[in-house]
Amino acid sequence: MTKVLLTGLAAFALMSGVALAQTATSDTTTTTQSTTSTPAPAVSNYTAVKSQKSIDSSGTETDQTQSYSNGPGGTRSNSNSQSTTSDGDHVTRTHQERIVSPRGETTTNEQSSTTNRN
Repeated sequence: MTKVLLTGLAAFALMSGVALAQTATSDTTTTTQSTTSTPAPAVSNYTAVKSQKSIDSSGTETDQTQSYSNGPGGTRSNSNSQSTTSDGDHVTRTHQERIVSPRGETTTNEQSSTTNRN
């Protein structure tokens, strides 16, 4: 009886080992993730200029020039105007400039002058 019991235990142990060996099998999965990063485009320079000349009903002539530029150093806008009366006695000049640095700091400068030629 002991011999049968030992044989039964040995058979059980062998079957359990086979079963354990079968459940111990694993599949290896390798996942590769690739990330492509595109660098930010380089800041390009941009400039635009607009000029306009007009004469009102009283004969006052006005010349206006506006410019805008953008680049790595920030943004700059300028506006210049000169008005001259028809008889040339009064000349008014104005200049406005606005600069925005790359960090967002803003500087504004305005100048105006009137010349009387009497």
